[in-house]
Amino acid sequence: MAVLTTLLRRADIPTPPAGYWMRKEFGKPVEQPSLPPTPSGCVEPLIWNTERRGGNRHLEQIKTELKVAPVARPGVQTPDSENKTPQPPKPRPSKPTTMTREDLYDAVWTTPMSRLAEEYGISGNGLAKICGREEIPYPPRGYWAKHAVGKAPKQIPLPKSDGARTIVIRPTPLPPPPIELPPEIKQQADRTRAGATGLAVPERLVRPHAVIASWLTEHEEKKRRARQERDPWRRDLYRPSEFTETDRRKHRILDALFKAVERQGGKVRQEERGMLSAEVSGEKVEFQVREKQKQERRPLTEDEKQWRSPGEKNWKQELFSTGRLVIEVKTWQWPAGLSRQWIESEKQPMDTMLPDIVATFVAAGPLLVQQRKDREAAERERQLAEQRRYEEERRRKRDANRWRRFKEMAQDWRELATVRDFLATLRSMNVDPSTEIEGQSVAEWIAWGDNWLQRADPTVNGVDIVFRQIAAITDWTYRD
Repeated sequence: MAVLTTLLRRADIPTPPAGYWMRKEFGKPVEQPSLPPTPSGCVEPLIWNTERRGGNRHLEQIKTELKVAPVARPGVQTPDSENKTPQPPKPRPSKPTTMTREDLYDAVWTTPMSRLAEEYGISGNGLAKICGREEIPYPPRGYWAKHAVGKAPKQIPLPKSDGARTIVIRPTPLPPPPIELPPEIKQQADRTRAGATGLAVPERLVRPHAVIASWLTEHEEKKRRARQERDPWRRDLYRPSEFTETDRRKHRILDALFKAVERQGGKVRQEERGMLSAEVSGEKVEFQVREKQKQERRPLTEDEKQWRSPGEKNWKQELFSTGRLVIEVKTWQWPAGLSRQWIESEKQPMDTMLPDIVATFVAAGPLLVQQRKDREAAERERQLAEQRRYEEERRRKRDANRWRRFKEMAQDWRELATVRDFLATLRSMNVDPSTEIEGQSVAEWIAWGDNWLQRADPTVNGVDIVFRQIAAITDWTYRD
């Protein structure tokens, strides 16, 4: 092995780094370094000097004996690569997977969690949560590395369950594909980004933007009021904290951003509760600038250790400032396809992201205008549909009331026919017409009944009068 290592080093042939074969065995992504040019003084073919083993053997014979594949050079196909066809990626599952606790237990102890989770369409953390919820033990961290060298720890037995339970693993839905911007909006954003490429953040604020100037003035005013306070306790309470280096850097970056947005026709303002807004194309883009924080564990202090209960952890999780800025758009109806958050990192500071932020704000203006017009058109259509629905409801109610009145008139007419027969019967009876009842004769009483019958008959004045009465009915005639 030492002789082979020396030969590879002299020929400047890169070797796999530590953990390469383990990552490749578990299906993890690996990167094969390219073969550099042949160093001077290196003669090919390479010969492995094995005098101690009784002769010289060529490197190709060693490759055959050790079954090592030839090194793949960029742009050159090896005999194995010519015969192998690239395998298409396995499709992501779209339907739930149903199994028992025993099946999932056997699966997690047979295949690494990350690879197994891909077969179910979820993340490894999600699969671990399912195992924890179902009380299924799974391999601890480092199990598969020890398993690869034959030193795997003992498998944890599956605890008994109250009854036979079925586990359903539903795949996590994929995020929607990104929406392509209209060509004219994309061209406008590209022009703005190209024009803001030389955007420089000043090393010190000379003429700060009005919003930045108001922050500085307010800070100095608080310090002045705190100095005038006689009570030491109130003075410490009202005295503002001094600006940190991150605060000053944020002011310089925002000063450059605000001025760049206003050069593109926008207007930056200070909103309530520390929110900022940029008015572009008459539309408001609300955004927020904050410092990214990170959760870290810290050991307990002496006082905290005294009050710590048995079984509690000897550390606390707290948020610590990272010194990195985050600009995030807070506008609720933000156009799809545009970035809404920029987080700086060590490789990409916020200074280099300013052209993209300015271009995004400028491109968002016409899209927000179009969205507002679409919402207004949709609202008008909704109001018209509501008006049509209301009119249709009134028409239906009016028609139902007219039918109700028509049936009432028919019922009255049917009852009047009975009254008419009753009067005819009274006339046919042998009664002295001169007999008086309450000062009226029988003939006058019969005439009184005929008069009421004539007045109550809906058909006495013709058909047109009947339907005129029906047409006079409205949707408010009946209140019940």
